[in-house]
Amino acid sequence: MLTEIEEKLVKILREKLVEIPAENIVANTKPDKSPAVIISNLKFKFENAAMAENIEESKTELEEKFNSDGVKTSYKLQEKPLKKSVRVESPPGILLAEKDDYNINYDESAIEFRKAPAKGKSNIFVRYHSSKSVMTLKSLKVKALYSVYIWGADRTEADSLAEKVVKAFLTVEDQLLAEGIELKPVGGMVLEKEGKTEKVQLKYMLEKVMRVEQVVGPIEKIEITRKNF
Repeated sequence: MLTEIEEKLVKILREKLVEIPAENIVANTKPDKSPAVIISNLKFKFENAAMAENIEESKTELEEKFNSDGVKTSYKLQEKPLKKSVRVESPPGILLAEKDDYNINYDESAIEFRKAPAKGKSNIFVRYHSSKSVMTLKSLKVKALYSVYIWGADRTEADSLAEKVVKAFLTVEDQLLAEGIELKPVGGMVLEKEGKTEKVQLKYMLEKVMRVEQVVGPIEKIEITRKNF
């Protein structure tokens, strides 16, 4: 889930910080020597996005043609039609009126004519939207806190590299936003010296909205019952 994003951040820093060997810019591991940059995930959590659930309709129109034998009055569609989306022509070019000329049996996905259409090849033309075009969109936001550790041979090198890390992420801010990733600095500090290595820690908050689409049937009816107490 976060591994792909971490690999992306590592790739950005490897491209921007050419003075550091690529193998010394890593995620969630410790390099052998400095200079180095280590991206480490501290924690993450999930939050419901502002629009946790949304219903959308795809407007892809389906078309079907039927041969009429002059006797048959019921014709089954390949998919269940979305209500108020059906248009029937017979012969093609002559629009018929629902209820006056035909009814729609939504349970059976069928067009039922009051009078059998005239005999002819492809004499019945139907346009409609499938009920499968109704989508449920669910969103979840993941928020992750990252530490970016910068190792330098001395304080001057560590500070210089830390500045370059900040600038590197700034240059790709719009690119990340276009991919649905928001990365913003939230703090930093100079850490205790480890041997001969000077270390600076930067903290970043990463936010990404995850979306899942599901095809669902439309709500056909809502029943409300009253309960007496």
